[in-house]
Amino acid sequence: MKIVCPDGTAEILELLTPESEAKLKALGHFVWFNDRAPTSAGYLQRVKDADGIILNWDLPPEVLKSCPKLKIISFLGAAPRKFVDLSVASSLGIAVANTPHYADREVATHAMALMLSCAKRIAQFNSQMHRGIYEKGDFTAELDGKILGVLGLGGIGAEVARLAQAFGMRVLCWTRHPTPERARRHGVEFVALEELFQQSDIVTLHVMHTPETEKMIARDLLQRMKRGAILVNTARAELVDNSALAQLLREGRLAAAGLDVFDEEPISQNDPFLGIENAVLTPHVGANTARAQANILKIAVDNIAAFFSGHPQNIVNKV
Repeated sequence: MKIVCPDGTAEILELLTPESEAKLKALGHFVWFNDRAPTSAGYLQRVKDADGIILNWDLPPEVLKSCPKLKIISFLGAAPRKFVDLSVASSLGIAVANTPHYADREVATHAMALMLSCAKRIAQFNSQMHRGIYEKGDFTAELDGKILGVLGLGGIGAEVARLAQAFGMRVLCWTRHPTPERARRHGVEFVALEELFQQSDIVTLHVMHTPETEKMIARDLLQRMKRGAILVNTARAELVDNSALAQLLREGRLAAAGLDVFDEEPISQNDPFLGIENAVLTPHVGANTARAQANILKIAVDNIAAFFSGHPQNIVNKV
């Protein structure tokens, strides 16, 4: 049996624990590549005889279709839909697993950092100061007493709610599964989606990207936001009508946006947010801590081991 990571990094491999390494060796031959293949042909050469894949980035459909032995892909992340064609995988009988909750606290912390950077205009002030410009400008915003709207109350959303309450914020929440018990446990108020956008001073997104959530944050919802409100997205770019968001930022209708995810990653030179001063951008690094990456690798290896032991876990497609 052969397990391959075709697109890893040396930094991630260093986090492989002896326990996880032993699990992989028990399965057979394990191969790790510290870069991404420049062509599909080169990619296929790496994985064509693999029984299992630990995937860091994307797996082209033409490569996926040319791996006759492949039985499982364990994706290093919670949302593989953007990186693996799940319908193609299902049609080929290949299971796709994810690594849920590996970085709930890290991503929540990053979301809070983006909120603070937007509210306090940290990025703008830093840029000015490095250019020798010492100007305070208008007042910055405080978080205490403000309303935070949280979309999604999974592991990350719940942690954001907890952190926001420590800053003195009132937390509204939208989820598909609201209950009085969940509201009490997390100290949030469940409201309708439109009401959340109308009332919140800051909205932060923490729902999965699925066909149902594709572009759920449409122009009409964005236009419902308070003038001077802030949007934070550390989830997936596909949730948002980003051309509408960019327009509202340019017009000053919204005060700022903090974004860690983009329509194309690495970011395209045509991305609508480039050059917008009140868009605070980070390169999808919310989960980029040593602890989170160690967690993600452990779960990914566990997925592979569990699958071949006959007890599959974290499978996200139909096989």
